[in-house]
Amino acid sequence: MSDSLYGIRATRASPPGFARDDDERRRVYGAALAQFDELIAASAAVGPASRPLPLFYALSQAGRAIAAAHAKTAWSLRWHGLSSQELSVAPLDIEVSRIAASSKDESSVDSVTGVADATGSEVFAKAATIGALWSSLPEVFDLLPASFSRELIPVRLALEPDPEGIRGRIDQAHLYAVAVDCDGTPDELDNDLSENYPTSVGMSAYRPFQGQPVMRVLTHMGSGLVVRWNREAAREAGLGRDVAALEREGWSWLRPSVSGVALSSLVTWWTLLFGLSMLARYEPAGWMRALDYESSELAAPLAELLDIGVTRVPDLILGALMVAPEPEPTDDGAA
Repeated sequence: MSDSLYGIRATRASPPGFARDDDERRRVYGAALAQFDELIAASAAVGPASRPLPLFYALSQAGRAIAAAHAKTAWSLRWHGLSSQELSVAPLDIEVSRIAASSKDESSVDSVTGVADATGSEVFAKAATIGALWSSLPEVFDLLPASFSRELIPVRLALEPDPEGIRGRIDQAHLYAVAVDCDGTPDELDNDLSENYPTSVGMSAYRPFQGQPVMRVLTHMGSGLVVRWNREAAREAGLGRDVAALEREGWSWLRPSVSGVALSSLVTWWTLLFGLSMLARYEPAGWMRALDYESSELAAPLAELLDIGVTRVPDLILGALMVAPEPEPTDDGAA
């Protein structure tokens, strides 16, 4: 058993958040995670032909537990909140559309809205393609074959080598990192960050003193352009944990926007697996063609994506259950 599956099971004796002391929420929390447990085991036991179905529904049931624990208002989830109507196109071109819903008395909301609210994630307003969702995830974007047109992809950040700690002493207001594999000029990088990477608030390409050439910096993860991240601007934008993680781990990812918003990894996997489950369920012949190793260049990447999903989904669920959203800043800028 993975550490995450064990951790999820362990929460059922002492649920987090509102599910700890609210009897109704606690009952839903335990029942939903019991179903998750069986469904995630089923997804691991079957092959890629059927795997999107139990894997998505495992995540969906766990979402009910997440909402029961952390949703401040409506926590009862009804409806998916998503739809995929045209399934006969190429798999990466399939669109997943938003259909937000709530009950008349606002006691229930659709699953995506409820889980996003409970975890502090945004949700796209209209539609996102499977290709865009897949391309935005650091753990799987590089599975896509070069022959497929990739959407926006994550940018890896590595702390700038500073063995003598000079940066830390002379400019404590900023964190310096290297945007690995980023080509072009500082202006081009700034435009890309501001337009496509919503969690880069307060970040800009570092420009040397006037007359000095822009240099690519080599790190153990590759070379790239140096960026400066304003700690205060990032914290005010709710990105304090991102800055802390980069400083603590020495590297992190900037994820691109999907359909114009900053989707969390949890909501991204949720939407991606919904689209794949719809294809597998309602267009089984088309799904099997996509999985044909002899004729489909996407077959091996799809199978590997689902293999990774079996382990990644429990990690994301445990994180959502145990980590509450970062508090919004107050009027005076203090968190």
